[in-house]
Amino acid sequence: MPTLLPRYQVVGMLLLLCLNSGCSARLPECSSTFTTTWPNATEQIHQDISILTSVAFQGRKTATLGSQAAQDYIISRFNQLGLKPWQTEFAIPFNFDHQFSTITGVNLVATIPAKIPSRRWRIITAHYDHLGQKGSTVFPGADDNASGVAGMLAIAKRWQKQTHLDDVNLMLVATDAEEPGLFGSYALVQLLQQDPNIEVELSVNLDMIGHPNRRRAIYMEGEKNIAQFDTIKAQLMQQTQLCIRTHRRSLLSGRLQKTDWLRASDHYPFHKAGYKWVYFGVPPHQQYHTENDTIDTLDLDFIVAVVETVYQLLNIEKLTQTP
Repeated sequence: MPTLLPRYQVVGMLLLLCLNSGCSARLPECSSTFTTTWPNATEQIHQDISILTSVAFQGRKTATLGSQAAQDYIISRFNQLGLKPWQTEFAIPFNFDHQFSTITGVNLVATIPAKIPSRRWRIITAHYDHLGQKGSTVFPGADDNASGVAGMLAIAKRWQKQTHLDDVNLMLVATDAEEPGLFGSYALVQLLQQDPNIEVELSVNLDMIGHPNRRRAIYMEGEKNIAQFDTIKAQLMQQTQLCIRTHRRSLLSGRLQKTDWLRASDHYPFHKAGYKWVYFGVPPHQQYHTENDTIDTLDLDFIVAVVETVYQLLNIEKLTQTP
């Protein structure tokens, strides 16, 4: 049985947790009921996640037949949406060393060119790989990260129909090999650095956006990269009623701990390269990295609220902090 702390210490730490996360000042803004307006978004997101997590996709582990099936499906969705390849093809292979082997991963990169030719680019990343299959056990990865891929596709569809930024190009990247070490994102960043025609204004990483905690809040990191963040945050929350929180902390075994979310996902290579970035996701949950991360555990209304929020963020003209 764990050692129990005196009650006043527990209360004190909970108050500290609340103050650090800003909940005492912002709790009235949070709502468990969302205001979303995109028609048929829930149905399409459900379909995308259902297919990506089906047994035929074998958990989408990098360099497996399941990964190839996922690539084929995502490319078919890119074509269905009328997206354009960034390079010759949507699929951009890369090699990486892992566990004494050289492995080939495949990033899937699509674009929506600006109506007015421009070097301005905003990027959405969402890794499509997962843990694969061990014996007869398949790890479907519904939240991690079929939810992010489905959300990215929903944003692409909406961006094509309506964007307020005629001189901004949008890049959509389904990254591979995130699970073994962010290798797809590193490969992507290397290519971006080699292209003089691309000025990355912001990279938005979606990783696990479908299984909120009891507060039904989306957690965001990288807010320091956003100009006038407090004002923008209030505007976004007012539009969808989705609660946006920062500085994820957890109270475990009587100790206040902070997770290093900077290195947690595909936004980290962008950070290392000096690009502006933000990351949207939920904290790890009981289904995380288990065979129980299935579509029936997800909150589809929450996913729609998240992607509408991200879409509104990406449509802000003056978005990032100037150097």
